[in-house]
Amino acid sequence: MSKAPKVSVLMSVYNSEEFLREAIDSILGQTYKDFEFIIINDGSTDDSLNIIKSYGDSRIRLISRDNKGLTASLNEGLELAKGEYIARQDSDDVSVPTRLQKEVDYLDANPKTGLVGSNYTVMDVDGKKLTTTNVFTAPADLKLTQITCNQYGHGSVMIRKSVLAETGDYDKGVGYVEDYDLWTRISRVADIANIEQPLYLYRRNDDGITRQNLDLQIQQTFAVRDKAFEHFLKHRRDYRALYYKPSGHHYRNRKAVLYRDMAYLHRKADRLFGGLAMILLAILLEPTNKKNYRYAQYVLYKPRFDRWEYEFL
Repeated sequence: MSKAPKVSVLMSVYNSEEFLREAIDSILGQTYKDFEFIIINDGSTDDSLNIIKSYGDSRIRLISRDNKGLTASLNEGLELAKGEYIARQDSDDVSVPTRLQKEVDYLDANPKTGLVGSNYTVMDVDGKKLTTTNVFTAPADLKLTQITCNQYGHGSVMIRKSVLAETGDYDKGVGYVEDYDLWTRISRVADIANIEQPLYLYRRNDDGITRQNLDLQIQQTFAVRDKAFEHFLKHRRDYRALYYKPSGHHYRNRKAVLYRDMAYLHRKADRLFGGLAMILLAILLEPTNKKNYRYAQYVLYKPRFDRWEYEFL
């Protein structure tokens, strides 16, 4: 019996012919070699299936069937995965050559970590690099930040498969934010982390599903956020609000945004003192930022609360 691969790379494909070959090549060209590549052709009507079939690499496991949607495809892939670790890859994005190696090394060295991602570079449809993210990297920061917003590029992550036995798979019921919901659930049972180096290139496509349904996606994000905050209120001892370990550029600014967002959620739930405590932490980090003092007034005087601008990190 052949030895199971260490990593299962999971990609769902639906009408991705324009960028698909570049995405597949970026995985097959990884410096780390011990992986299987599960590609689910989710009922594509373009040339995607023929492109996948043109590869003769034995590591590719192709499943082709009628369209069921992204979440169903990902859950199918999770069930098929043989690897100890599961890496995601989107069909129009690119992984840098050392991505799998660095994420495997991180999970091997940190057995309490159930999810690791990285910073990523945003590019346009022509491959022009636009910007690079500056996400939190430390588990304590990420556990708290996942309450307020998603800190992961979906395609950049690697999951320890064993944690899914505790969290379950992707939840179709949350809509377009199935990744944010799953990462938040993982953060409750294991450490989560990001590698500071950008290891992934995310292609911004204004014709994509989530871009076309942005308002709905924001509503669904807030639904997951509010549920996560309810969990926080019941399990506050599991979170380290006072944690401070600078990483990357503008750490103070990003941490102050996190505290302001947490203040918003406290005040939304009529928890005045919790809101004031979070605003005070923001002030300590950025004492000259006038926004902190303005939002302190909003916490104290809730009729002005609707003027609060929720900030996405």
